[in-house]
Amino acid sequence: MTAAGAALRSVRQQLADGFSTLRGSPRELYLIFALQVLEAFNYFAFSLLIPLYLTAEFGISDFQAGTYYGLWGTLLVAYGILFSGLIDLLGVRGSLVLCYLVSIVGRYVVAATHSKTTLLLSWLGPVTIAGSLGTPVLTIGIKRYTTPTSRGFAFSLFYSCMNIAGLGCGVVLDFFRVRLRHGFNIASLPADSLLNDGSRLLLASTSVASVLALMISLALRESAALPAAAAPEPKRGGQDVAETRKPLLAGQRAEEEVCVHADGTGAAAHLITAPAQPTQLTLVNFFSELGVVMASRETWKYLVMCVLTVNLKQIFRHVDATMPKFLIRMFGCDAPVGIIYGINPFIIIFLVPVVGALFTRVQHFDMIHYGSYLSALSPFWLVAFPQEWAAVAFVVTLSLGESVWSPRWYDYSMSLAPEGREGLFTALASAPLFAAKLPTGMLSGKLLQDFCPDTAPCGAAERGAGSGGTGTCDARALWGVIGAITATSPLLILVLQRWVRPAPAPSLPLHSADGPDGRAGAPTASEADHDPATVAPPRPRSALAIPVHDLIEDEAAVEGVLAWEEAHRQAPR
Repeated sequence: MTAAGAALRSVRQQLADGFSTLRGSPRELYLIFALQVLEAFNYFAFSLLIPLYLTAEFGISDFQAGTYYGLWGTLLVAYGILFSGLIDLLGVRGSLVLCYLVSIVGRYVVAATHSKTTLLLSWLGPVTIAGSLGTPVLTIGIKRYTTPTSRGFAFSLFYSCMNIAGLGCGVVLDFFRVRLRHGFNIASLPADSLLNDGSRLLLASTSVASVLALMISLALRESAALPAAAAPEPKRGGQDVAETRKPLLAGQRAEEEVCVHADGTGAAAHLITAPAQPTQLTLVNFFSELGVVMASRETWKYLVMCVLTVNLKQIFRHVDATMPKFLIRMFGCDAPVGIIYGINPFIIIFLVPVVGALFTRVQHFDMIHYGSYLSALSPFWLVAFPQEWAAVAFVVTLSLGESVWSPRWYDYSMSLAPEGREGLFTALASAPLFAAKLPTGMLSGKLLQDFCPDTAPCGAAERGAGSGGTGTCDARALWGVIGAITATSPLLILVLQRWVRPAPAPSLPLHSADGPDGRAGAPTASEADHDPATVAPPRPRSALAIPVHDLIEDEAAVEGVLAWEEAHRQAPR
């Protein structure tokens, strides 16, 4: 109890310190937080509902729906990298305005159309392109509208907004899917029209959210006065930590100036100026840098670790895509899909700070290893007890494990990143997870089709009001396969840990800049020796640090490429 009390006091102090760093921040920072809630809501709504929607409304088989779902995850990363140059061209405000204009139209088409072809073209085209740019651009906005002192805590709140949106989306999902299953029941409209179908209404609500996001984006300013830092950040290795916290893109670089405020006080402030002119990048530069990164033994350590944990991370895709269909088919149309899903973000929001404070002195590799056992064992609740309460126990256990291992993943990755090339390293390290998205979606569909077929559909207007819950689901086989695949991750880490474990740090500990409380996601000591232009995007340095989610992993892949581009734009020609 003493340790828990100390952890809670540490969390409270970190929160107080963190919020104090945000004093005087421009309104744009809080607008970015609001945009993140809306963007994450749109992501979670599609992630949870689309597999159900494809099957119930369009008669698409589970296997095909799972394949399309996996393709969606793959395209989110591919489009983000392909269209990343638009961010330099348009800036933060322009990129967001374009993103949400496309999103409004695309999401409405997905909600309203009765053509399978139109649905797929709109979803995998405009909607996915807009989604691939949203979070990376917002991340750049956080860098632009914060000072080095406030940036770490701002990122923590940014990722907390994602989990708040996930929690809210679960509640909203059940409301539309159960309470408004048949929409507004307007007799003059077809039963399968947008206004008479709860699933279509929920998808349409994401278009409304995009309208709100567009209005907020129009209120953003490309230039904003920031308060001068109250005190310099601690030094490590003779270099200011603040010097390693410059924004990612050349087009978004913060040029610090002293400006005179409208009241004539002449108070010192940081002014974000207009985007700088980008320089030309070549494939020769890219492959040259890639060769250097691949020559590092530490790179291969991390790539192997990424491969080992792919199955562990993909269990969250099964929570999004497999769990909703399973719950409805096993326990009936009124199964609390959203409530059960919302347990995960709820636990993460409140438990991660406490776990981070309690286990600050435990090596990040050990936290990943031990925490992965909890997450990997979670599906076996449904194998042993195919009951509704076991689904709750599954998500609780999964979340407990996630709160242990996931926040320390960034520490592990940066302890192995080659100095000065963290951006390219981050993008390269996302390759295994990127490659696994499509197979995971296909596996989800195949398992549902074989072990939990859709024999009594509910909620689809054209098929009548089925009762669901036919009892034909073989929960033990379905979740036994998923559990066995997931369990390979911690077991392989156990076998190969001597090789993939990072070498002991030669100098400062990982959390030296943050004191003994060891705030989750603290930057590694080696960052201080890097060229500021090439340091990977800063991650949360406070008790609110949020675990890795697929949405963050996708954004990290895009940011990694942008970081490499930034390094070469700033290099002397």
